[in-house]
Formats: sequence, C-alpha cells, structure tokens
Amino acid sequence: MKSSYLDELRSLLDGYVMDEADKFDIISDYDEMYESWINKGFDHEETVKKLGNPRSIIKELTEGYKRVEKPLPGSEKAIALMPFITLIAFFILGFGYDLWHPGWMVFLLIPITAIIVEMGKTRDAHLTTAISPFFSTVLFLFLGFYYNLWHPAWVVFLIIPILGVWNSRTSMNTLTLITSLSPFVATISFVILGLYGYWIEGWLVFLLIPMIGILHNTNKKEVIIWESLCIFGIAGYLYMGHVNPGDWQFAWTTFIPVIIYSLLISDWNINGDVPYTYRVVSVISILLFLLFGFLGFWEISWYALLIIPMFAIIKEAPKKERIIALSPFIAVIIFFTIGYYFDAWHLSWMAFLIIPMTAIIKNA
Repeated sequence: MKSSYLDELRSLLDGYVMDEADKFDIISDYDEMYESWINKGFDHEETVKKLGNPRSIIKELTEGYKRVEKPLPGSEKAIALMPFITLIAFFILGFGYDLWHPGWMVFLLIPITAIIVEMGKTRDAHLTTAISPFFSTVLFLFLGFYYNLWHPAWVVFLIIPILGVWNSRTSMNTLTLITSLSPFVATISFVILGLYGYWIEGWLVFLLIPMIGILHNTNKKEVIIWESLCIFGIAGYLYMGHVNPGDWQFAWTTFIPVIIYSLLISDWNINGDVPYTYRVVSVISILLFLLFGFLGFWEISWYALLIIPMFAIIKEAPKKERIIALSPFIAVIIFFTIGYYFDAWHLSWMAFLIIPMTAIIKNA
C-alpha cells in the first residue's frame, strides 16, 4: 500500500524539472509521515486522506518548478504548416463551395494547434480548458448564424469555466467540486427556465449555490434547519405567486425566516468564522436582489448576488490579480445587459473577450 502511494508520488515528481536530491527528500518525508499515521492506528485509506492524494498535492509540492517538456513527434512542423493548411482549406471552402462564411473559422486551427502542441509537451491537464474558448466560439457562431439562436446559445461559453473547475478536480473532494460547479449549473438552469417564460420563478435555482455550500458545515443540526427553511421558503414563494399572480412582489417575504436564522447563527461560512464585513455585504446584496425584484427587475436583480464573490475577490486576492479575477463577473454583466436590453446577443458575447484581454495586459 505504502509503496504504491510513494510510487505514484515519485512518478508525478518525475514530470517536473527537479534535482534528484529534492525528489528524494520529498519521498522520504512522505515515507516517514505515512509510517507515523500507520503507527497511530490509521489504515491506508485514512492515511492517504491525511497526507493527501498525490495528484491533489503535486502542485503544492512542485511550486516554482517547471514541467518536463516532451515534444510531440512532428509538432513543430505542424505549427509551421498550419497557416498554409488553413489558407488552402479556406480557399477550397470559399471558391469551391461558396462557404467563405463560416469557412473563415478554419483559421482558428492555427492557435488551437499551437496550444495543443505547447501544452502537450508537459501533458498539462488544463489543455481542454485552453482550447475551450475556440470550441465555444465556433459553436456559438454556428448556432447564431444558422439558427439565429444568439440567445440562449451564449451559455456555451460556460463550458470554459466548467472545464476549468473540472480539470482542477484532483485538488477537490466531491462536495467541493459540486459546490464549485453549482453557479454554472444554476445559470444554465435559469436561462432554460427563462426561455419557457419562468424568469420570475427561475431565479430560485440560484439558491442551489448556498444550499449546496452549507453542506460543508459540520454542524448537522444547523444544516438541517437552514435547508428546511430554504425548502419551505421556495415552496411558499411559488405558492403565493401562482395562487395569486399579483402577489409575486410580496412572495419573497417567505425567505425572511432564512435570513433571520442565518443572522442568528452568525454562520454564513462553510469553514470558520466569517468576518463582519462579509456578513454585511451578504445581507446588502440579498436585500438589493429582493428590492430590484420587487420593483419589477427580476431579470437583472441577480446582479446583486454577484456582489458577494466580487467583494471577496477585492478583499482577498492579491492587488495585481484582482482585476483579472473580477473580469469574468464584469463580462457577464456587460454581456447580459447588452444582450437582454438591446437584443444584441450576436454582439454582446464579445464581452467575454475582456477576460483573456485583461489577463494578457496585466501579465505582459
């Protein structure tokens, strides 16, 4: 058991440019820690949980080290030839089949090939994340130009962050992974419900985010009470709104017990105490959400909920990285505002270009 654990760790370390002495020290340290936990009466699975799965700890252990590059056969030639190949393909599609549009998209193969080759050298797990913007763009334009589905086709861009989270799953447990994916699942669900005319009811799917997040709380009694209040709040909201459609603006009051209970237990976090400022910001964002909804702007009132993660980024992220971390939220707001109010979904998707452009400018 121990040998398999250490062999896997060694194999992962071999993927980095690192002195053999450093690798030996790391393996020796984990050998000793493994034996220490075993001597305390823990079995193999419990010990691995204490030490961390090799794939989940490898990034921390190799911080500052470069991955070993293993060029793919013919990779450099592929990069050099791709501009010519795509140009030939473009002319064939254009002159031969009058497909100048969308034939121009074959030129996307140039950066895609370069990314695959470069990231393939180090077997980077985030390769699919890196090429997902190109895949999303092609799919979005195809659905838009051929089926006029600019909205809701924009949701394909959520593939990018979803893959980013999924490819980082080795450093997460199952619940953390589900929690990380919940905002994207909620957004997609909200759009689908909205398309069928359920914008007012649809925002309820965003409650999945805190309802899943609260499961991290070790106090099971608080979890059961909080989840029950949410369920009763949702049921009450839907009942009031559907029995008397004129009561939608008052239906939100069914969530008052949830807010009060959250304030009473002072436990808006999943691990440890949440600073007072975070609680205040959370309350303000929820109140703004309800206020704008009450005024008849449910379709954009969910913007207020973005205040919570954006505030956390401003407070916690390094100064240099703040604008990069905030750019996805800014892009989403711009995208939805232009698309929804000006019916310009075919143009508003370009707001997402803010994200890579911001990263390039800040890291240049």
